[in-house]
Amino acid sequence: MVVQRSGRSGTDEPRKRWWLVAAVAGVLLVAAAVVSSLLGSNEAADDVESAAVAPGTSAEAVSSAEDAAPVTTAADDEAPGDSAPPASGDEPIESASESDTELSEAFGEPEHPVSGVEPYLPSRVRLDEPGPPAAVCRGVLPAQRVQVPLSFASTKPEGVDHLSWSPDCRRMVFRAGSTLWVANGDGTSDQPFLTAQYGLNAPVWSPDSQWIAFSQGAVVEGERASHIFMILPNGLGLAQITHGSVLDQDPTWSPDEGRIAFARRMRVTEADGTSRFEHRIVVVDLLDGAEQVVGASGGWLSAPSWSPDGGAIAYRIGDELRMVQLDDLSESLLLTGVAGGRGAWSADGSAIAAMREWSDGLATAAIRSLQDPTATENFTVTVNAPGEIGSGSTPTLRWSETGEHLLFHATDPRGGHWIYRLPTPHTDG
Repeated sequence: MVVQRSGRSGTDEPRKRWWLVAAVAGVLLVAAAVVSSLLGSNEAADDVESAAVAPGTSAEAVSSAEDAAPVTTAADDEAPGDSAPPASGDEPIESASESDTELSEAFGEPEHPVSGVEPYLPSRVRLDEPGPPAAVCRGVLPAQRVQVPLSFASTKPEGVDHLSWSPDCRRMVFRAGSTLWVANGDGTSDQPFLTAQYGLNAPVWSPDSQWIAFSQGAVVEGERASHIFMILPNGLGLAQITHGSVLDQDPTWSPDEGRIAFARRMRVTEADGTSRFEHRIVVVDLLDGAEQVVGASGGWLSAPSWSPDGGAIAYRIGDELRMVQLDDLSESLLLTGVAGGRGAWSADGSAIAAMREWSDGLATAAIRSLQDPTATENFTVTVNAPGEIGSGSTPTLRWSETGEHLLFHATDPRGGHWIYRLPTPHTDG
């Protein structure tokens, strides 16, 4: 008996084989996709890691770099007009140089830290192109006295004192209350950068316009004290220069910027156990912290100022202006009847001036020629300014760039700022 297979049964076996092949192919495709995904993610991770860590860089170095990265603050969200980069060559200093590291090693951390130190980002203070006040700062005045339109935005002009332009006239530092502020030469972009519990005084720029020295009050062993500090105008690099139970004030930079002279008042114990106060002019070396006493007296010594060649220091004792030669510590009398402020040296060191009178609307300056050791006081120059001079400490004189005028800054009772120009006759002795 012959049995015939139906045509349908003959087609089932090839179809089954097709479905089997399709299933295997599908499994292989899925497996390939999974393997490819795993391999791709590992390669991506390797790429990210290799991009983040340079060859030979340790994980600790990466961690240090992350810690050193600047913190974004509200100061970074300035208006577009305030975010323009500084002019070339005038960028604020953001980190200390090798010499700054030496300073840190020499002086260490402040013994009596200045409280409330705020390291404002350097971008907060823009070094814009100086306006007309920069010319005024250099002594280019169209008249005997000129009101300077300082554009303070964050503080009241009448609360500003101890105002001082940097030697390059691009910036100024001033005090408002117990806080030091820095601004552009015309007062714009004014920002606080340092404050202290016991007050800050006498900020003064270094000759290269990069550092600011100042005195800060303290309490040591229950007595009032004051120490000399230095700091960058962006609030970084704070270093305490002097320590102890002393009253150190009136810092001034040497022309080579390696030393600072200041006035010191300290208690001296006698052999019999009694004590008295002694006043000194001290010079401190900024690299090793060594101090040299160049003048001492029972009378009040103050307001030291360096000669342009760095070989002498003028200072006040009472109403006298004296000078000490640093090579042999010999002293000489320069002027009498001095009202206050530092002695102002001419650029070539041939003459020195000081304010003689500062009252009743009159400002009188005395100038002494130093070309002849036997020369006496030369002459005085006077300016009448009854309306613009306000009450306050005696201003400090300085010479114009040409040496033809003396300049000083004063404020009126309304907070207006004025620059005065005094003519200087030839000081030929």
